[in-house]
Amino acid sequence: MSNTPASHQGAMEAKGAYNRHAKLPADGAAMALPLLEKAVESVEIEPDGQSIVIADYGSAQGKNSMAPMQLAIRGLRRRIGPNRAISVFHIDQPSNDFTTLFGVLDADPDRYVVDEPNVFPAAIGRSFYHSVLPPGFVHLGWSSYAAMWLRKIPTFIPDHFFPAHSTGTVRAEFDRQGARDWEAFLSLRAKELRPGGRLVVVLPGLADEGSSGFTHVIDEANGALGEMGADGAITLEER
Repeated sequence: MSNTPASHQGAMEAKGAYNRHAKLPADGAAMALPLLEKAVESVEIEPDGQSIVIADYGSAQGKNSMAPMQLAIRGLRRRIGPNRAISVFHIDQPSNDFTTLFGVLDADPDRYVVDEPNVFPAAIGRSFYHSVLPPGFVHLGWSSYAAMWLRKIPTFIPDHFFPAHSTGTVRAEFDRQGARDWEAFLSLRAKELRPGGRLVVVLPGLADEGSSGFTHVIDEANGALGEMGADGAITLEER
């Protein structure tokens, strides 16, 4: 196996696969909607009539963005009325399935643009570990189950692929990468937020003893990958 870490990571499976299998992140995000509602109520809005900007950092294929964006828009409408423009930017990696996202915005029964002629969706294909919007531009930011993904894989894990199963110097490399990426994510978002703007970030948590709740399924997947490598179905490099 090569000792060169991967320089980037791929996006989710395309053709709507993530939308069809993302109930767990949707349920987790639903728990944070009251926090988003408070953010909408407290965000500072200028009386100049310019467009209100919402940034959806890590939109994936869009299905799980509909409920939070709809809640945010409804809350903003109570404050700014029906005529002021609201711009919504969905942000993800260039390889993201944006075709499915735009299909959701066009035809999903829960799409937030229904009966909202002054809401204008757009998409940006760029990693949020870079600047994605101008400084002082965003009124309201939302990121759900996205900032847990590292900017890069810092090293390979012997006999496994899940960072929580690493130890020693390998685990330390992942911890350092996670700390650097979290700091970068927050610093970039701070630059993009307007004064008085708000950002809500949703992440899965760990139990007090450090377990993720996914140990069994992750170990089963790792075992299957090992068998595929032994059978020659995938190379050691792919493993």
